[in-house]
Amino acid sequence: TFPMRINKYLAWKKHSTRRGADELIKDKKVFINGRVAVLGDKVSKEDNVEVRFRGKQKPYIYIAYNKPIGVVTHSAQEGEVDILEKIKHEVAIKDIFPIGRIDKESHGLIILTNDGRITERLLSPKYVHEKEYLVKTKGKLRTNFKEKIEKGVQIDEEKTAPCKVQIIND
Repeated sequence: TFPMRINKYLAWKKHSTRRGADELIKDKKVFINGRVAVLGDKVSKEDNVEVRFRGKQKPYIYIAYNKPIGVVTHSAQEGEVDILEKIKHEVAIKDIFPIGRIDKESHGLIILTNDGRITERLLSPKYVHEKEYLVKTKGKLRTNFKEKIEKGVQIDEEKTAPCKVQIIND
């Protein structure tokens, strides 16, 4: 809804993240109706907002990575293999970060990027992205497992969303 803070507006229009917008404003690259914007400015629907980049804008990078077992995607402790250290040997890129997390003992697709604009679109439950997991259990599942898990499971104060379960074998 308008009026809207300029950094929120720039994020909404996909120019940058809110923090990135603050940097653009500090660097005097944002103009509202021809006037240099300042932090805290508000814009209305009728305002003409321009972002003027000097020089070349940094390219956005997106990496689809098959994270192996044993690699940590968040807050690696001493002696653990961090995903950014692991990928650094394969790709010479700085300022990238993983979108989301995968457990250390799991493997699978994770996206790394330097584009903070897509984080919410990929992680927020309101966008309902389907996820698929293949799970191996130590023992045979109870007969009512499928029915119960498909309804959602209470974990602390939250309940998981309903899901589809296919039991492949014992």
